[in-house]
Amino acid sequence: MADPVISLVIEKTGDLLIQKIVFLRGVRRQVERLQNDLVRMRFFLRDADQRQDDDARIRNWVSEIRAAAYDAEDIIEIFASKVEFFTKDKGLVTKLTYYPLKIVNLYKIGKEIESLRMRLKEIAASREEYGIKNLGEEMTTHEEELQRIRRSSPLIEDKDIVGFGEITKSLVAELLKEDINRRVVSIVGMGGAGKTTLAKKVYNHADVRERFNCRAWVCVSSIYDHKKMLRSIIKELNTMDNKLLEMLENMEEEDLERRLYQDLQDKCYLVVLDDVWKEEAWDCLARRAFPDVGTSSRVLLTSRNRDVAQHADAYRHPYELKTLGPKDSWQLFLRKALGDNAGCPPDLEEVGREITRRCDGLPLAITVIGGLLLAKKKLKSEWEKILNNFSTYLSRSQSGVSAILELSYADLPANLKFCFLYLGLFPEDSVISVRKLIHMWVAEGIMQKRDTKNLEETAAYDDVERLCSRNMVQVAEMTVDERIKSCRVHDLLRELAIRKAEDENFFQIHDTRDDEISAKSRYLAVHVLPLDENYFGSSTPPLRSLLCFNVHDCVKSINLSFKSFRKLRILDLENVRMGYDLPKEIGEVRLLRYLNLRCTLIGRLPPSVGCLRNLQTLDIRTTSLYSPVRVSNFIWKLESLRHLYAFGMKCDVPLKIEGLRNLQTLSGIRFDDIMHNNMITLTSLQKLGIVVDAGSEIDKLCMHLSEIGCLKRLHLYCPRGSGQPQCLAGLSKLHRVTKLKLFNLRMLPPDFPPNLSRLSLKFTSLTDDPMPTLEKLGQLSFLKMKDAYKGPQLVISRHGFHQLKFLELNFQHGLKEIEVEKGALPQLRCLRFRMCFRLEKLPEELKHISTLDTLELVKMPKIFIRGLDADMVSRVPNLRIF
Repeated sequence: MADPVISLVIEKTGDLLIQKIVFLRGVRRQVERLQNDLVRMRFFLRDADQRQDDDARIRNWVSEIRAAAYDAEDIIEIFASKVEFFTKDKGLVTKLTYYPLKIVNLYKIGKEIESLRMRLKEIAASREEYGIKNLGEEMTTHEEELQRIRRSSPLIEDKDIVGFGEITKSLVAELLKEDINRRVVSIVGMGGAGKTTLAKKVYNHADVRERFNCRAWVCVSSIYDHKKMLRSIIKELNTMDNKLLEMLENMEEEDLERRLYQDLQDKCYLVVLDDVWKEEAWDCLARRAFPDVGTSSRVLLTSRNRDVAQHADAYRHPYELKTLGPKDSWQLFLRKALGDNAGCPPDLEEVGREITRRCDGLPLAITVIGGLLLAKKKLKSEWEKILNNFSTYLSRSQSGVSAILELSYADLPANLKFCFLYLGLFPEDSVISVRKLIHMWVAEGIMQKRDTKNLEETAAYDDVERLCSRNMVQVAEMTVDERIKSCRVHDLLRELAIRKAEDENFFQIHDTRDDEISAKSRYLAVHVLPLDENYFGSSTPPLRSLLCFNVHDCVKSINLSFKSFRKLRILDLENVRMGYDLPKEIGEVRLLRYLNLRCTLIGRLPPSVGCLRNLQTLDIRTTSLYSPVRVSNFIWKLESLRHLYAFGMKCDVPLKIEGLRNLQTLSGIRFDDIMHNNMITLTSLQKLGIVVDAGSEIDKLCMHLSEIGCLKRLHLYCPRGSGQPQCLAGLSKLHRVTKLKLFNLRMLPPDFPPNLSRLSLKFTSLTDDPMPTLEKLGQLSFLKMKDAYKGPQLVISRHGFHQLKFLELNFQHGLKEIEVEKGALPQLRCLRFRMCFRLEKLPEELKHISTLDTLELVKMPKIFIRGLDADMVSRVPNLRIF
């Protein structure tokens, strides 16, 4: 697909027709014609895509279509929103009053659609002027040109390999294992991480050459040609003459497969499949051409896509090739930039280290930049010139670092291209919350076509996983149940996203104080706030998203002119210390779906926020309950609301929230506000966080919550200095709750939810050992304790915690000893100690827990680390010391 944005907009226009059919009744035929026009334009885009990278005129032509597609969506959605406002939930008299306005708007949208259709016809007529008519004929695609750069051969091996010593040993050992069955060993990593380099080193290893009497290497690539690949392998296995060459050229696919199978049938073979992109490429070979006949043969596969590797052999985890650390990066840089020189001249070291940092551990980038520097004079000015033009040198280099990374982008489906480009809005080195990202993507409507509204978050998370699986995005932090909690984008891939987005006029990033908002901007990320007091009011761009990052300035002088931003879907002002209340005009931004005002020092939300009927996420958290955000009683009007983060919110009257049938997350709500609402009406509520104090009757609260059909997670938070509840009884009534977090509550409840599987205790500061109570929770699989216990000893009795798989003890600053009786923790897989500064040693019984796979020691004292029992830790497959 030529343009991810246009493709998605066309799909969303169709969805709008279905969703808003009642409100679009009078102009339905015109909207359908408009959509058909856009669909026709999409076919021309397939041709235009082949040349828009190299031709600015064609890029501009595609940009005009994109702008028209966006305008189409805006026109339809704004109109439907107005008609919905005039008619929905209104009485007959009110509907009759608004009827003339409805007729006026019908006429207006009809005229706008006709104008837009004329615009599309003019754009279509101009394509011949740009030479777009027959681009598909006899033309080498941009992707094929990129593929030429990637073709690999095992003959030329890089001698300056750094950081691959241990993984090379592991791979060689895996290939040489005594196993008569054919096995697949996979190496995965992002483009330029060194997968091919590592595969060459293993392929040419002396022990590997001795073991396998038949070896072949083939580069597969994303433009997969099955017959061509079969011929390549056969040619490597046989002595070639003209007769055989001619015969291979004339063979059909089945004959080639049969010939290759015969060539390999009685051999102990090793075949390297380098750069495999598609699962189908593997299936074609594995099913018909690679015999598995007890000869201990192996296939070594490299891919950017983890799913491909796991598809090839589901029983083995692929070897993940991470980027180099700072030490190895510097060593490789010195080898490539200075040749045989032992060290870096002092006057070049600072700029050299900054160049290395910009490569962000990517071996290919270090190699290319190092090669450029090797040919330059050893002058600081020369090195600074390359640093200042870093991206330009990488994209122009003959090895084509940018082009190689671009292959990964080109292989993405349209919706993932959109998601990847969106990540470019975040600042360099950002650790991005996946939960926040999902809320944004859903608000953008990216998931609209594929799932019903209750599954859009699931679809968005799946896309995060797909981008990580394709090594376009790096996992920053995982949850215990192995879900991605946060992620980051490699600097060079972020630059690729920014370059692609700028080419397509997708977004703007303002990172200097002189930037001005373009009249064509749809997405704007502000990293540095300009000095212009009228920055947000100087133009009326058709912005859909306005995101602020790391803008901590007090911006009393900045004018948020919401009249200019009526097409906004996303407004993220987190940490922008506004110092004044939000203007009432916010209520006119009727398409707004995501509003983040976290830590903005706003004192009050205007009642007009209640007009935001499309709002899905509202985040008004403050850092303290003593500086609350005041709201009037309008939250119940936000009928589309899915996620309300309200810690620090205060309503002048009892807050009404009942009837919000789409609400999934309600966090930071006060006890009294919960008790004043009929919670059974919140039919989608899954996560609930409640602020309790000395007057909170937990037993009545639990009775009140017991009939919420979807409630799975409960968080009880007691602010410091507010006084503790008298008792925590009643939790056993919550049969559906599986995850419970108790924050700053200085007692354990006498009973727990009967189906509890995850428990987190934070700042509970218990004086009695909690383990005798907790170890009896029959379904508990996850226990996290942070500053939860003040005592010197914890005892886990025989057969205690018989389902527990993860245990974290964090900042138990009085804890000296843990006793684990024989037979305890029979299912434990991961044990984490964090900042337990007085703990003297690990429990002896750990060596007998056969299920223990991972032991993590985070910020533990050096004396504790030095005293570790070598025999004990050797029994744990994964020891991680941070």
